Amino acid sequence: MKVSGAALAFLILAAALGSQARVIHDTETRELMMEMRELKPPIIYHDFALPADCCFSYTPRSIRCSIMKDYFVTSSECSQPGVIFYTKRGKRFCAHPSNSQVQDCMTNLKLN
Repeated sequence: MKVSGAALAFLILAAALGSQARVIHDTETRELMMEMRELKPPIIYHDFALPADCCFSYTPRSIRCSIMKDYFVTSSECSQPGVIFYTKRGKRFCAHPSNSQVQDCMTNLKLN
């Protein structure tokens, strides 16, 4: 029986790669690998603002600066500009940065 050179090379390659393969006998390891396969890769925010730190809509109410504790201007990475205010009760809401009441409240909070 004659074996061609290509078939011989294939058999040698298969034998070499076959020795590198491992069979999982441990049930826990097999289950863990199946769970990992189902998981999606994590979302990594690298140099991007988190959605919680961006404004997607603005409050329709007028700004009462007396109930505000702090604020911050949203990142330039956000889809639209905004100012997120923190009330003394710990609530957050978004306001448009060009609004005159927002500007006044920001100034007052800076001074205090």
